[in-house]
Amino acid sequence: MRRLFQQKYNFVDTPQIKSGTADLMISPQGQNYEQVKKANLQTEYVVSFAKKSPLETCLPDRPGGFRGVFFMLIILLLSSTINAQTLQSYQQEAAQNNPELKASFNRYLSELESRPQVGSLPDPEVAFAYFISPIETRGGPQRARISVTQMFPWFGSLSDKRSVSEANAKAQFEQFQEQRNRVFYQMEMIWSDLYELDENIRIAEENLNIINTLLEVSLSRYENGLTSQVDVLRAQIEQEDLRTQIELLKDNRELMTERFNELRNVDESSEVVLPDDLSGTMALKSKDELKSTIIQQNPNLNKLRYREEASKEMVSLADKDGRPSFGVGFDYIATGERSDVANLPDNGKDAFVARASFKIPLFRNKYNAKVQQAELNLNSVQQDIITLENKLETDLLTAIRDRNDAQRRFNLYDTKQIQRVEQAINIMMESYSSDASDFEEILRLQRKLLEYQLKRIQASADLYMANSYINYLSGVNNISENEINY
Repeated sequence: MRRLFQQKYNFVDTPQIKSGTADLMISPQGQNYEQVKKANLQTEYVVSFAKKSPLETCLPDRPGGFRGVFFMLIILLLSSTINAQTLQSYQQEAAQNNPELKASFNRYLSELESRPQVGSLPDPEVAFAYFISPIETRGGPQRARISVTQMFPWFGSLSDKRSVSEANAKAQFEQFQEQRNRVFYQMEMIWSDLYELDENIRIAEENLNIINTLLEVSLSRYENGLTSQVDVLRAQIEQEDLRTQIELLKDNRELMTERFNELRNVDESSEVVLPDDLSGTMALKSKDELKSTIIQQNPNLNKLRYREEASKEMVSLADKDGRPSFGVGFDYIATGERSDVANLPDNGKDAFVARASFKIPLFRNKYNAKVQQAELNLNSVQQDIITLENKLETDLLTAIRDRNDAQRRFNLYDTKQIQRVEQAINIMMESYSSDASDFEEILRLQRKLLEYQLKRIQASADLYMANSYINYLSGVNNISENEINY
């Protein structure tokens, strides 16, 4: 899902990490699941990790009685709620502070201001004329003229312009929603990356203790002449590789924290509190329900629908532009008195003139071309809607497939493979303490344990990201204009 999303928006994700002295490869989250599977099959893990020391053969302590189980469930529920609120609070902080989102919202506000501009009548025209040589009339010489004219477009033209402006503004708001949801999804990607790095560091530090124990056991056996110095050297090699890898993981965590804080628009060194476990909030819906939700709520799709609405109004507007417009006017003519005629009726009476004018669109080629252009634009937007609907459906099916695959992989490693390898290591460690069991075989099993532990963490992160991507497609974080408080 990350690769699919990053190809769409040209994001550069975490580079692949490789130790300088060990062959440990930690798959980046930018890879798709097929690449991750292939890398897991081809890569041999050399660094030895384990969640629990193989020397500890006793079963883990269990909370005693019903009361212990009850309080443990309460703690887990509270912890899950707090963790979910933590990520949500970070996302809301980004929604308030992210400059990209502020700029996008201001573009929406700017688009709203176009409605009163395009939906108003053209300004009236006022003209003044002064007769240098007065025109002599029966009532006296005409000396000056004042004219006022108001033009009117064809009926319904202003309404169509307002409708186009409103549709464009709504499309711009959907664009803002898309950018907001994209920022939230980026934060969820980094959130899972940070969790995965923390888990890898934890496993590394735990297994460094195991390597230290193996080194002590091999040293003791070497001093007693029960093994060769090769076992000691192998343990020391693994020890140094692990220390180097831990430092690299910590450096990458610092980098991912800075990226997370960049989206929040806060100081790059601000602390990011992570959950104890990675659990995505995803309502279990059928494929048809998810598809229906995406068709209704996806911001990119809604943006195209508003563009379609605007294009339809543009077709109607283009047709009305080819119809006559008319205007009304009023003239006032100042007239002087005649002194050469006595008792002249209406001598020097000013003149008042009412006028009507029409703009006749005789040259039809340009108006026909304008209508044709609007119809082609409408058809183009409609085809874009069909294309996007098909793509969203494919993306949904891909996300559901990847979510199911991640769930299967997590169950495999969590409930089967890791327990079997740990059991084998415990048996071999007991044998190594008492006889000359193959030390290299113990290290090989440790590498296999590391491989499964990392795959389990990766499967958990992949499951989280698949759910997050489905939420992103579904517009789960959509809001209304009234909820924005910039």
